[in-house]
Amino acid sequence: MRDVFSSASKDKGQSRAKLSVYEPSLRDSREFRELMRKTVLYLSTLLTFAGFFNMYNRGETHSQMWLSLAFSCLALILFTRLSPSSRHLFNAVHVLMAIMVLNICVQVTHGISEQLLWTLPFYLIWIMLLPTTVVAVFGLVVSLVTTFLAENHTPIPAHYMLALSSAMVVHFAKEQLREHLHLAASDALTGALNRRYLLTQLSARRADFIRDKRLSSLVLFDVDGLKEINDRFGHRFGDDTLKFVVDTIQQRVRASDALFRIGGDEFALILVDAKAHAALNVANEIRDLIKEGKPSELPDFSVSFGVSEVDDSSSPEDWLDLADEALYTAKECGGDTARMAS
Repeated sequence: MRDVFSSASKDKGQSRAKLSVYEPSLRDSREFRELMRKTVLYLSTLLTFAGFFNMYNRGETHSQMWLSLAFSCLALILFTRLSPSSRHLFNAVHVLMAIMVLNICVQVTHGISEQLLWTLPFYLIWIMLLPTTVVAVFGLVVSLVTTFLAENHTPIPAHYMLALSSAMVVHFAKEQLREHLHLAASDALTGALNRRYLLTQLSARRADFIRDKRLSSLVLFDVDGLKEINDRFGHRFGDDTLKFVVDTIQQRVRASDALFRIGGDEFALILVDAKAHAALNVANEIRDLIKEGKPSELPDFSVSFGVSEVDDSSSPEDWLDLADEALYTAKECGGDTARMAS
């Protein structure tokens, strides 16, 4: 197994730089994936029906139009079989849109010029899915080609401004969407992801196992005696304790791992490409790191862990139940320990 922890300074007095941890992305958002899937599916279906209607209305039977529409129908049938969680979803979106644009080109060559308007929604979707740099380069290339084809090769400043403004609009729109996604998926106090996003990631990790046999492990943990800390010292100390625990873990896990707050003092950690025994070792090492790094102003506390491993017979809910049972066993043993689901 790859090392689950980053290298750390042995000097406890030296401040440690916080590592990058897993951040939700648009492509990971089930809502965004479902939106892209439905949008492209509905547009493509409408465009295909419009193509058949155009042929019927014009009374023409060009073989190229029939072939392109038949190909579009086949692509639509295959696309409908893809689930929003499929790793091939966005590749299929690009392919389907390219087929539809080809269909438009075939119809335009046969005199149905109004079909050109159908390229606009596909163009906008492509801009949303492609990196901003690609959008900027593509806009620049289009502007250069337009300039070359223009009479006397006269530069057209408006085209360059259009390319620049398109790239800027796309960039800031994506940043805004990422910010909204982060706020919707994260816990305000600790910055960890929330329970709603946990279920999405558990489904994705199970799909990884079924598809590629990539093992991942789920670690549930909570702070022993947090209620007593809140009652005796106040909620500020309880909040500081939770934030310290989260900061300690985020400084140690990899960027591919994901940390979630799923309750008052309950957390979940997904360790990608980690078997259950390795995850158990990680849990015990985290316990030691928390003990060693606890600030003197915080009350004494400990953390208990429950570990489970994904397999093809379990659902995300089963995975959670197994880890929760292991955590319950750890708490029954007095806390400050880690247990693995049997």
